[in-house]
Amino acid sequence: MNLILEKKIKYYTKECTKWTTLLVFGILVINLAIIMKYKPVYVVTLSGETIGVVRNKQEIEDAINDYTQNVTEDIAYINLEEMPKFELKFVGKDEQTSEEDVLIAVKDSAIVTYRRYAITLEGEQKAVVYSLDEAKNVVEEIKEEFDGDLDLNIGVVEIYESNYIALESVETAVATINDDALVQEKLKEKEATVNGVTLHLPLSETAKTMISSRFGSRNGGYHSGLDIATASGTPIYATASGTVTYAGWQGGYGNLVIISHGNGVETYYAHCSKIYVSKGDTVETGDLISAVGSTGNSTGPHLHLEVRINGVAQNPQNYLYK
Repeated sequence: MNLILEKKIKYYTKECTKWTTLLVFGILVINLAIIMKYKPVYVVTLSGETIGVVRNKQEIEDAINDYTQNVTEDIAYINLEEMPKFELKFVGKDEQTSEEDVLIAVKDSAIVTYRRYAITLEGEQKAVVYSLDEAKNVVEEIKEEFDGDLDLNIGVVEIYESNYIALESVETAVATINDDALVQEKLKEKEATVNGVTLHLPLSETAKTMISSRFGSRNGGYHSGLDIATASGTPIYATASGTVTYAGWQGGYGNLVIISHGNGVETYYAHCSKIYVSKGDTVETGDLISAVGSTGNSTGPHLHLEVRINGVAQNPQNYLYK
């Protein structure tokens, strides 16, 4: 009985080995046939769309990783909202792969964030340049141009943008800031400053005015101020804060207001039709002090404006009405 059982086991073992060997051989033959006729590739999809076929999945993944890690001075970072998917497939030996197309499609889908440098004025962005060195050059050129005494709050801010920004050259950025309304206003203030006192127009910019007589020699004599012709009654304002040291009639000046602004600076407002301040009054820049007239030695309504430093008359057009 044991002998019969032993023989049966040997028989079935032999049969199993034979069929297993045949099966393995068959699989090898089939695989060999497939290998000879077909090749394995990966179909690559992105957002559900086929973007190409590649032979080596790892090489493509490595190339994508290298691309997203390519951080430079120009590029802050690169993000992919979705990674491509790979599906193994057998295709004919002659079918071409498209690794380059796959990489192009992946790059086109990437969100590239660029690093730029903005030059700011009083905290407001005014110009954008490519590099930090260019931004520093812009700031240095502006400070040199104004000798650093224009009191400009100018700075550099690193910004990040995923959209295209029109970049400016150093020269264009400098010109943009120089032409800014705030800079031009500060330039006017600087030019209108005498001994640390900044003068402002004594007549409204909306008033119709005309320079009728300038400072200096006139008709064989000497004109110590600037005559600004305008309608009688036009309001006259203090050109700067100070103390009224004279307010009344003064010979050829007619009705005259004198304001002392400190640092030896005085302004005279002559030929007034009316005076609204008194000696000893403290006034602020832009305060109403009198009205245009034709009192004293005058041939018509106008403001005779004088600027004096330590009693010496200066040309008002060094500071105003240039």
